[in-house]
Amino acid sequence: MSPKVCLAISAYKSDAAILRLLEEASRVEDAPWSKVLVVDSLGSGEIPRAIQERGWRERVEYRSFDRNLGSAGNLAERLKIPAEQGFDFVYAINHDGLVAPDTVRRLVEFALGQDRVGAVYPLRRYTKSGNRFDLTGTTRFPLPAIRSRELPTAPFLAVHWGSSNGALYGMAPVRDGLCVWGDFWMGWEDLAYGWLLEEQGYRQFTLPNVILDDDYEYEARELGPFSVFVSDKPSWYWYYLGRNLLLATRRTHRGPRIQVLVGARVLAEAGVTALFRSRKTERLKLLARGILDGLRGVSGKGEVP
Repeated sequence: MSPKVCLAISAYKSDAAILRLLEEASRVEDAPWSKVLVVDSLGSGEIPRAIQERGWRERVEYRSFDRNLGSAGNLAERLKIPAEQGFDFVYAINHDGLVAPDTVRRLVEFALGQDRVGAVYPLRRYTKSGNRFDLTGTTRFPLPAIRSRELPTAPFLAVHWGSSNGALYGMAPVRDGLCVWGDFWMGWEDLAYGWLLEEQGYRQFTLPNVILDDDYEYEARELGPFSVFVSDKPSWYWYYLGRNLLLATRRTHRGPRIQVLVGARVLAEAGVTALFRSRKTERLKLLARGILDGLRGVSGKGEVP
């Protein structure tokens, strides 16, 4: 019997992008997924109207929530709903993700050959960061410099976590009660879930022969003769960057080494912000507030944005 796969898409004020993805999905012949799920925050009504008008209701399920779930809450729902419906795998993408049937087939094929699979990830290639391959999942902590110009030659990499945008998640862990922490609201929820899967004995893999090009928000900054690539996220994100790293560390019982690396990462973010980013004072204040709330165990959507 073929596994049941759900293509699960995150939406928030992204109607046009979601409709493009649904249109692409509707044109896929012999799709590796049997259903498409759209989880929306504060939906406008345009997406369900289009689903009805274009005759997609049999293959597309739409869920809208009356609050902003954030990326963490949205991912939690996109895994929980298919798990309750008996699906075996979820291929999760954001509104800027790719409908990639061949990628899904290859990820599923690999997953079926493994025991206790929590997640399988494509290998990300950052097109705005020198076309480097992202190897951060190969380290337990997300060190930002773990990128390579060389394609790994191994058929698969055992990893500790990976980005949820383009990830294939197994539903067995979710049915075992392992859930994404939706109260992270925004940022590091995929890291925390990867750590949780690992802590409970579920395995995760990245496949170097399944490459996903990612135009993540990187901008080049010059430091003497060198180019430094820094993320270009809005300033409010720095609150969740500091807070959620601490929450992830505490909830998954990371040891002293990881705690030290968390502190180093926060200091590094502060340094990069002071050197290269705009609105430095605002970002640094938000980072400090997030650290304080993380130490206090505060979660959920904060005062920003």
